[in-house]
Amino acid sequence: MEFTERRRLESHLDSGLAASSNEQGLLRPAQRNVRKPRHAGIFEAIHRIDTSLDPAMRAELGRWIRDEYEREYGDVPLGLFAQCHLGPPYVDHRLDLWQSIVEHYTRADTVPPQFAEARTLVRSGAYDYVEVYASGQTIPVLVDGTVVA
Repeated sequence: MEFTERRRLESHLDSGLAASSNEQGLLRPAQRNVRKPRHAGIFEAIHRIDTSLDPAMRAELGRWIRDEYEREYGDVPLGLFAQCHLGPPYVDHRLDLWQSIVEHYTRADTVPPQFAEARTLVRSGAYDYVEVYASGQTIPVLVDGTVVA
């Protein structure tokens, strides 16, 4: 099994164990701190993904972002949804943090159902991006890094 694939599988398994432990009240608040403000490095990486055309660079940035979420906040979103800065016809995009895939959407495109609420929040213009978690939770992030949870 390839290293990145093995790491992804281990991470999914760890997430399942953490979720199970959290349901039993075993996780300390410091281990899962999704309310902690997002730092400038994450913003920079997210914005670089939008402008990078190199798939290897996008994959590397996606891995770095995923690792930062795991280390800093104790939970990794399924993906992030944000306004797209490539210009017309694209208006927004989704970053899948597990597969390092960036999908750009036009106004008429349909997004995956779990990202529909995030799209509405991003289009409001109030948030820099929105995190979407496997639990269904969406966490909007303001331009100053403050989370709205």
